[in-house]
Amino acid sequence: MRTPLFRWTPWVLTALLAAIALPAAAQLGLPKKASPADSSPAESSASPRAAMRDFLRLANAGDWPGAADYLAVPAAQEARGPVLARRLKSVLDQRLALDVNSLSPLVVGDTTDGDLNGDRVGVILAANGHEEVIRLVRTAGVPTRWVFSSATVANIDAWFDGLGAPWVRERVPASLLREGPLNVYWWQWIGIGIALPILVLAAWMLGALLRQVLVRVTARTVTTWDEQLLQHLRGPFRLWAAAVVAEPLLSVLTLNARVAAFLSAFTRGMVLIALFWAILQIIRIVQSRLENAAWETGQGAQARTLVPLLGNFLRVALSVVALLVALAQFGYPVGTLLAGLGIGGIAVALAAQKTVEHLFGSVSLAADKVLRVGDWVKTGTTEGSVERIGLRSTSIRTMDRTVVRVPNGKLADDRIETFGERDRMLLRTDLDLTYETSREDLVRIRDEVEALLRAHPKVWPDVVRANITAFTESAIRLNVVAWFVTTDYNEFLRIRHDLFLEFLRILEDHGSAFAYPSRTIYHVQQDPGTHGPGFPPHVVE
Repeated sequence: MRTPLFRWTPWVLTALLAAIALPAAAQLGLPKKASPADSSPAESSASPRAAMRDFLRLANAGDWPGAADYLAVPAAQEARGPVLARRLKSVLDQRLALDVNSLSPLVVGDTTDGDLNGDRVGVILAANGHEEVIRLVRTAGVPTRWVFSSATVANIDAWFDGLGAPWVRERVPASLLREGPLNVYWWQWIGIGIALPILVLAAWMLGALLRQVLVRVTARTVTTWDEQLLQHLRGPFRLWAAAVVAEPLLSVLTLNARVAAFLSAFTRGMVLIALFWAILQIIRIVQSRLENAAWETGQGAQARTLVPLLGNFLRVALSVVALLVALAQFGYPVGTLLAGLGIGGIAVALAAQKTVEHLFGSVSLAADKVLRVGDWVKTGTTEGSVERIGLRSTSIRTMDRTVVRVPNGKLADDRIETFGERDRMLLRTDLDLTYETSREDLVRIRDEVEALLRAHPKVWPDVVRANITAFTESAIRLNVVAWFVTTDYNEFLRIRHDLFLEFLRILEDHGSAFAYPSRTIYHVQQDPGTHGPGFPPHVVE
């Protein structure tokens, strides 16, 4: 049976993928490019980075004349400066995932990029397939300023005209050509809303088509596991189909670079989630088949213990790998993260030492086969049937029908008495006979009790004892010891019940009986006429 945790694992991973994809609103889930460390030179107010910050600040405030001061606009087009600044801002939002911190903080700019006359901001792919560079150049004179180059300004109109599917721009109202949230045009938001149900329908149809093809293939095989596998892979198929259809469908909308990059990474993540989900389903099917095969070979109890534990280990390991792959998809430095675990692992190990102890305790219990699911065990003050052996604790159902969960680390160190491994069951009882039983009757009773036990088919013949062991205050004690060749506790109770009735019959046949706990008191009376020294007391029982 699938536990609630692993039943929801694919959806938890998908939600986690979305959470990872949205760490910074400014980058729309894209990790920032490597920025200079805190020890880098201080940012100069006359640097390319400061110029870009000022341009974006003015543009976001709607001060287009002020933003136009950062464009090398020819004198003949000076009046179009605010329009060009607005269009350049749209081009930057739509075509570049710009990180201002990647620009040089120095007055002289970046002298290592091979461009001695300016700094490269980014590259835009033109309609003809050529790469066109957006550059900042340093102006002559004092004070030094950085502005967008004249070549960049000359390309602004062509870049702007190619934004957001020109074939759509010519057919939608002007109100839908304005940018909405995340610098996505309003007509693109409407397109996304229309694309979602189309995406769901296309994914369902593609998944159903692929499944029908596979059903015909599996119908020709003689095994049944492939049909079972196909049944459990419907969910992963649909998620994979949705991811495959999503990217080409949404590419028709020509979304801006940030959103497009985010969606591309997210769809790749969905493909990976579908893959890991499919592997989880395969693990589930293999686990089920191993358990069934073990029952058929008479090793069902061991399978109920080891197979779920191994399956849980595989699921946890797969979830960790899926998380690392999802982090890598969004550009997080997984290698650096793993290297950091070498140092941070010490602190984690100290903080989670109990959890690690319980984890290795479960491995120790499974390797030593100390107990199995279904065994009746006693550890400490807890006694009951083992219901589940998990990664952290073992659940024991007591006679009161309560469940006691014992941490595996503690259980591995405790004394465990396992009743399930007994090869026979002990009968030990005392028959307390009255003192009125004669010596001859005692001998006959002992001999008949021993003969009765030896004649029983379920009594182990090597050890059968019936001996007088004590004279108590009220009884002669006959101790009886024997072993029953059975491991079934209910059968043991039935055999013991029948033998006790036979013991009672033997006592009745010889005129004896069980003694009651009692005490005889002797009361001494003195004769008034014979009271004094030299006269013995009169005893009355």
